[in-house]
Amino acid sequence: MPKSPHQKRTPKDDPEQSKAFIEKAKEIGADEKKSAADELMRRLAAKKPEPRKGQ
Repeated sequence: MPKSPHQKRTPKDDPEQSKAFIEKAKEIGADEKKSAADELMRRLAAKKPEPRKGQ
């Protein structure tokens, strides 16, 4: 049985960098108005996944 390639590890969250990112986003008003993408994500999150076939 072939082995799967190594998966890349996700780096740990840097709280200081996260805080700076959020502050900058607020500063430039990145999330002050709703967009079509926001509506799409809301609808997708509410939709139940279809059952898997063949299992």
